[in-house]
Amino acid sequence: MFIPRKSSLAAQWGALTLGACLALGVGAAQAGPTDGCTPIVLPTPTSGKDICYGTASWLEPTLSNKKLTQRFDFYPAASNKPTPLIIWAHPNEMSKALPTSGAMYKALVSPALAAGFSFASLEFRHPVVNESEASSNNGVVPHLDVARALQYIRANAQALNIDPANVFFVGQSRGTLALWTALQDDMADPNSSDPVARQSTRVNAVFGVNAQTTYDGLEFDSLFLVPRDRPQADADFIAQHPYYQQFGSAIKSVNAGLLPDPAVKLRYDSKPIKHLLTYDEMLQLDYIHYADFGLALCNAYLNAFGDTSRCLNEASTSFADNPAAAYANYVDFFKKRLVIQP
Repeated sequence: MFIPRKSSLAAQWGALTLGACLALGVGAAQAGPTDGCTPIVLPTPTSGKDICYGTASWLEPTLSNKKLTQRFDFYPAASNKPTPLIIWAHPNEMSKALPTSGAMYKALVSPALAAGFSFASLEFRHPVVNESEASSNNGVVPHLDVARALQYIRANAQALNIDPANVFFVGQSRGTLALWTALQDDMADPNSSDPVARQSTRVNAVFGVNAQTTYDGLEFDSLFLVPRDRPQADADFIAQHPYYQQFGSAIKSVNAGLLPDPAVKLRYDSKPIKHLLTYDEMLQLDYIHYADFGLALCNAYLNAFGDTSRCLNEASTSFADNPAAAYANYVDFFKKRLVIQP
C-alpha cells in the first residue's frame, strides 16, 4: 500500500486507519443513509445470510462508499445441543461475505464448524474509520455495533441454537474493534425495556490479527514515539480528528477486578521494534498494524494481573497475506476457554 511520504502520521491514521487508503476518502465520507434494516425476534431455527441486528446504515468509505447495514451471516454447527459461537469482525476493504472457496472461509469458518462451533460474520461501523458519522449523530462516533450484534445474538440464542455462556471474538485489523468491545465493562442494562439491551457483552476469549490495541493517537504517540516528537504528532492527530476523545483504548481498559478481562491471543505479521521511534521513522512503517501494539496490551495485562498468562502475543512475517498461517489453531485457543455447563 502506497503511503504519501509527506503525510502527517495523524492524517494517515485517519485516512488509512485499519487498512483504508487515502484515495478512498475516509475523511470525506457522507453521513449514512437512513434506510437500514429492522431487527426481529428470530424464528427457530434460523441460519443463513443478512440477518438484521440493528437499524443503522452507512456509506462505507473503504468499500467505495457502498451502502451497508447492520447485518450478520450465520453458519450453524450441526448439533442437537446449543453450540459455542465464534463472532468474526473483518478488516477494512472487506465485508462480512466469506465465499466458501476463499482463503478466509477456509481459515476461519471451516475449522470452527469442524470443531462444533457456530460462526457469525458481522457488518459493522468503526469509531475511527466511520468518524464522519458523528456529524449526523449528535457528535457521537459509532463504537457499539459489535456489542449490539453480540447482544442481539444472545437474545436470540434459542433460535440460533447457540450457548450464550460460550461466545468468542475473532477479528483482524479494523475488526479488532471486537477486542476493544471485549475489554469494556459489561454493557448490559438489566433494567432496560429492550430485551436485547439486557444481554451481556462479555466473551470468553479474543483472537486478534494485526490488532490495534488503542485508537487514541495521543496514547499511541506516548507509547511509541520519542518525547521530542510527540507534541507535533499530537497536534496533527487532534487537528485531523475532532472526535478523537471518543475513540477509546483497549490498553487503558484492561481490568483484573470482579469480572476480569478475557484471555487474548494476538498475532502480527511484522516483528516488534521494542524501542521508541521518531515521528519520521514511524511514517515509514505500517504503523496501523504495528507489532508493538501487542506488547503494549500484554504489558497492561502484566500490570493488572501480575503476569501475562492471559495475553499471548506472537509475531512472524509468515502471517502476512496468509490466512491459513495467521489463524492456524485459533479454534484450539478457544476450546481451552469453554465453560463446561453442569
